[in-house]
Amino acid sequence: MTDIRQPGGAWKKKFRGALNVAFNDGSLELLTTDYFSSGQAFSKLAPPSLGQTFEVRVQQLIEQARMEDWLLDLVAAAHERRPSNPDLRAIAEELGLTPAGRVDAPIGKTLESVLEENAAFINPAVFRDRLAALEGCVCFVDVPGGGGTGFLVGKDLVLTNDHVVAPVTSRAVSRQDVKCRFDYKQAIDGTTVEQKLEVGLLDSTEWIVDSRPPSASDSNPALGNPGPEEFDYALVRLAEAVGELPVGGDTVDAEAEPRGWISTSITPAAPVKGNQVFLLQHPRREPLQLAIGEVAAFNGDGTRLRHTANSKDGSSGSPCLNAELELVALHHAHDPAYPPQWNQAVPFPLIQQLWKQNGIAVG
Repeated sequence: MTDIRQPGGAWKKKFRGALNVAFNDGSLELLTTDYFSSGQAFSKLAPPSLGQTFEVRVQQLIEQARMEDWLLDLVAAAHERRPSNPDLRAIAEELGLTPAGRVDAPIGKTLESVLEENAAFINPAVFRDRLAALEGCVCFVDVPGGGGTGFLVGKDLVLTNDHVVAPVTSRAVSRQDVKCRFDYKQAIDGTTVEQKLEVGLLDSTEWIVDSRPPSASDSNPALGNPGPEEFDYALVRLAEAVGELPVGGDTVDAEAEPRGWISTSITPAAPVKGNQVFLLQHPRREPLQLAIGEVAAFNGDGTRLRHTANSKDGSSGSPCLNAELELVALHHAHDPAYPPQWNQAVPFPLIQQLWKQNGIAVG
């Protein structure tokens, strides 16, 4: 693994080459001024001079970032600004700055082996491009004393579990103390990236757009199937339309991609037992991780999907995705037995149908 504090010449060459392809003089200047202080601007650290190529100046920037201990932040910023660039994505994955770099897979398997096993169904290049786009949509919903995972389903709308925000709706916790934390990353060696976006909830009683409670049967399956509309979800509105802005905030960089959100307008094929599932989550308040599992079973009336992707406290509210990385379910619970034998999600079409019936516009 690369030591980001003392990277070797080959790694610096690879990163320099990636920056050289992904940026030009103007866009690299915007990257450094958008993300960092004025003293860290590209033009200040590596000013143009006669006979000096752009690539040489990029190397000067890398060396300065290394000496001042913000090279990891520079990698993260470059990947966020150009998430579709395969070279920057590979460098970020190597450092553990993407979900693909923090994979919780079945024993003995890596993300690569899972993709290879499903080569007839998954195009690895397309999968990685989609995953890079999705990682900016997922956030940790930081609720004092608890919290969970959530994800953008509109420019300012986050979907999570009702039980995650229940302390707020019950007024046990103040709305002002809740933050949705995006871009929470940490290198594999434990070094934390400084650039994180924390967004509060809308400053009014309208922060909760729609919600439905969990079921008592989720913690006690002996009670039978959940009641009507017991889907354990909460659709909350943020104070800012972060989905319309690029990761890292507003910029005049014309090539910067908007953060975007997870589409809820399509209805994927219904998952069946044995299908792969991918869970993007912030377990135990940790950096974003990708867990891989399979659909294991459904409850009696099909209102709960059980899967084998690992989860922990803090995973509640994670998007449960199929092999095409389409949203198929909302993760919310696990087997109350110990050790748990399964994890559980609410099939997303049930939520879609309820929104349609009630005229709730999302996305």
